[in-house]
Amino acid sequence: MKKEEVKYVPCVIQPPIEDDEIDLKQIIILLLKYKKFIFLFTFIITVLALIYAYTIKPIYEIKANIQLGYISNSNSNSNSKIYLLEPQATMIYIINKFDKSKDINASYPKVNVNIIKKTKDILNISVQNFSNTSAKEYLIRIVNTLKKQENSKLYAYIQNINSQIQILNNQIKTIQNEIILLNKSLPKIKDTNIYQLTLNKINDYQNQITDIKLKIADLKTKISPINITKTHIIGTIKQNPNPIKPKKKLIVIIAFITGLILSIFLVFFIEFVKSLKEQNQ
Repeated sequence: MKKEEVKYVPCVIQPPIEDDEIDLKQIIILLLKYKKFIFLFTFIITVLALIYAYTIKPIYEIKANIQLGYISNSNSNSNSKIYLLEPQATMIYIINKFDKSKDINASYPKVNVNIIKKTKDILNISVQNFSNTSAKEYLIRIVNTLKKQENSKLYAYIQNINSQIQILNNQIKTIQNEIILLNKSLPKIKDTNIYQLTLNKINDYQNQITDIKLKIADLKTKISPINITKTHIIGTIKQNPNPIKPKKKLIVIIAFITGLILSIFLVFFIEFVKSLKEQNQ
């Protein structure tokens, strides 16, 4: 006879739904029991946040785009620029000198600087301070400082170009004197070869003068106002009448939610401590 195979049917024990309902009811009853505490605790936290949000000094922000000064090299094929203030170095200088956010004694004005994308010499400067007026004044102070440094470098640059022009003008005078002497000597020359050589020499000197004059014209172009762009604010200074900090509504909402969650946690903790005491008794 063949033995019959015994088959086992798996049995899954599910917790009764009533237990979940009882736990939920107990939680609701517990929260209702401490509703005054929850309300009072949440109310105090919210009021404190409200007081903080409306007593803290508001922070305003202004922004402006600054075109750094440069000299156009119009005679270059690449149409390059000679920067009076190197953009990257200027950006670092502004942060190190004017940004007070890392200062222990004064965290404002806060200054942020970056070079606008797809440009090489336009800075976007933002200043945060306790009022739009003070922030604007601080921004103008930054720009004026840059202009002062720029004017000093521009003056030195123009002086250097003018000295080069003066040297070239002196060369022209020297050559012109040589031409005068050669012209005076021509009537006395009887040898035709020497006469022709003297004429050639005069012609060479005249060509030299023409070349020097072209160099002088090129140098004058470099210091022409048309080719010099000074540091300036592009457009207008952007400012918002409303402060960027603090976000009063956000602070109050977060405080309310935090107070509510914390009060519920405290309720459970209080009940837990009570249950431990009852067990010990």
